[in-house]
Amino acid sequence: MRREHEPAPSGERVFLIAIGGTAAIGLVAYLLGMLFDVPLAAQIKWNLSGVVTGVIAVLPMAAFLWWFVDTSHPTIARFREQQIEFFADIGFEFTPFRIAVMALAAGIGEELMFRGFLQTWIDGFAPLTVAIAATNIVFGLLHMRTVLYAVIAGLVGVYLGVLYAVTDNLLVPIVAHGVYDLIALEYTRRAIGRLKNA
Repeated sequence: MRREHEPAPSGERVFLIAIGGTAAIGLVAYLLGMLFDVPLAAQIKWNLSGVVTGVIAVLPMAAFLWWFVDTSHPTIARFREQQIEFFADIGFEFTPFRIAVMALAAGIGEELMFRGFLQTWIDGFAPLTVAIAATNIVFGLLHMRTVLYAVIAGLVGVYLGVLYAVTDNLLVPIVAHGVYDLIALEYTRRAIGRLKNA
């Protein structure tokens, strides 16, 4: 807990802490991969088709986001407002540069950990469906600001896990995750602007 005489952390510092945490997830994934013999680099096929497939794979997630933004369902509308308020108070301003860095860090760091390491490791001793389900229970729980947020994150994770299993290229969910976060964070930036100008 911060004492009264201590200054609040600067927006730049809060942003760097957030990015550092996300980058640390990728580093931990790499170390776990070495420890458990799950090589991450071998799972990434650096090719244009992986990038294109990842971008195309964003479309269902973007359609969900469009519905989420547009629906007047009371539970979703209330949840949407809570999310916007949460990000409005996060401690730093959302700028295009910061959004790009956050999307890139999450796409790489979280996919290395959850699809690259955890799903692949569990798939080594359990059926693929169990690997995808177990991985995304963990993924959802680690995103649990609210139960609904955890469920949505878990379902998005299942989609990314299936995407990885079908394409056999970790680059695809990395790109899909990063581009989706780019879109979602840009929507959040605009929604925060509307909230502050209301």
